[in-house]
Amino acid sequence: MTSTGDKIAIVGAGVFGLSTALHLSKRGYKDVTVYDYQPYHENAYNPSEGCDSASADVNKVYRCSYGNETEYQDLAFSGRDIWLDWNKQIANSAPEDLPKGLTPHDQLLVSNGFLRIAGSGELSDFDRESLNALEKAGLRHHQHVLLDEADMQRLWDKDAKEPSHWKEKVHALDKAGGGGLNGFIDTSAGFTYADKACAWARHLAEKGGVKFVLGPEMGKFDELLVEEGKDEKKIKGLRTADGKEHPADVVIVAGGGWTPSIVPEVESLLETTAGSVVTITLPQDRQDLWDKFSPEKFPVWAYGWMGKSSPEFGGFYGFPRTPEGKIKIGYRGRKWTNFQTHPKTGKRLSIPITKYTEEKASNLPKKAIDNIKIVIGELFPELKEIGITDTRMCWYTDSIDNSFVIDYVPGYNKGLFVASGGSGHGFKFLPVLGKHVVNALEGKKDQFTEMWKWRASVPGQPANGIEEGEKSGRNLADLIIAEEKDWLWTKEHILNEGKQDDGDVDKLASEVQKVLVSA
Repeated sequence: MTSTGDKIAIVGAGVFGLSTALHLSKRGYKDVTVYDYQPYHENAYNPSEGCDSASADVNKVYRCSYGNETEYQDLAFSGRDIWLDWNKQIANSAPEDLPKGLTPHDQLLVSNGFLRIAGSGELSDFDRESLNALEKAGLRHHQHVLLDEADMQRLWDKDAKEPSHWKEKVHALDKAGGGGLNGFIDTSAGFTYADKACAWARHLAEKGGVKFVLGPEMGKFDELLVEEGKDEKKIKGLRTADGKEHPADVVIVAGGGWTPSIVPEVESLLETTAGSVVTITLPQDRQDLWDKFSPEKFPVWAYGWMGKSSPEFGGFYGFPRTPEGKIKIGYRGRKWTNFQTHPKTGKRLSIPITKYTEEKASNLPKKAIDNIKIVIGELFPELKEIGITDTRMCWYTDSIDNSFVIDYVPGYNKGLFVASGGSGHGFKFLPVLGKHVVNALEGKKDQFTEMWKWRASVPGQPANGIEEGEKSGRNLADLIIAEEKDWLWTKEHILNEGKQDDGDVDKLASEVQKVLVSA
């Protein structure tokens, strides 16, 4: 196992790599270096400046509702006070003492609430499980069920003592299903400003002595330095794209969606998949919309999101506007893959394709755009006249069971370690995840190290879609990709397509609602 005197190399400066580096420095490790091809010291993780990792985003959901997966519920709450303390540290800092991208006015965690609507008049099984688990943990006072009069009175009493516009937030999804649907709002939840949080964590890690090698040549991983042994391989370090070799006792691969292409051994355990994200930029002259969708009056929301069992037409979520007036709406009901031939192993595997990779991603699959437009039209019809203004595929690593993979890679001399498998829900754990990564590195067991250890899927059993492989119907090469004209809701576009008329659109929306309700 590792010790504080070991030379540690981390591939990837996203949430898994940053949190690991931060906690290694806290644990007393003196020789830790993080490598990434992104010049994060220059672009501050800003996704509009060439950043394409899942961590480099404008915002991420912060939630503690996890159904029966109480380990993740507990882990999320264990980090909440740290998020809030980071807010205070930033507010009390002089501007010149903060990293690029941050000012003393910035918050990393905004507790503006998380409103969940399952899609029917009843709570979903996932919502009921979440509320029961939160009750057992003594945290139920944060949640308020919409159709429970006593529960809602607690919220109004809370709002009277500390006004937070809860009435506006509770009614944010009133148009869902024609109204009257049940769900709950969690006042402890909200969102993180992801890019700013990463910049802050990198800043803290540097202050703790962690070194960062960043940039498209000097920081870009090229290959592992491996010495073949009789029984197992020995890791000697890594080589970067500039040809330089970097010796290391342990290499931790925390490459997000790029992890499977770096460590092929994870092929049966992890798969790179993309969620669909659209942005609607509010016009400067629509102050009514700027006010309505502000974080002060609008919550994070989810519609038809039922944990692992979310239907294909489900798993929608969204955020209040950013300070720049951008509203982000996401869809995870269907997760896309991009299978390519690995240049060294010759195997077929899914790898990220973004606006900034060598092969460019021009848009989202049309199915994603169509589904998102239906939901926007139902929930927020006032946004239809603006239209979608940008799209993004957010590439994650899905594990076979949606739990992380944090362990040594079999077949090596304890020199190759993986910290990945975020499965679309890892960012909220930035302050605390690394503590458990370091425990796994050092061979110390805790409630998470066993859950995240190297494992295998059960033959013949579902494995979060990984068992479907390239012919899953989710591979981008097999799908119709949207064009910018598909971003609009104009009648002319629909008629010109020659596929639908107004009646067909109404019928489609009706069928969609039936799916949501039945789910």
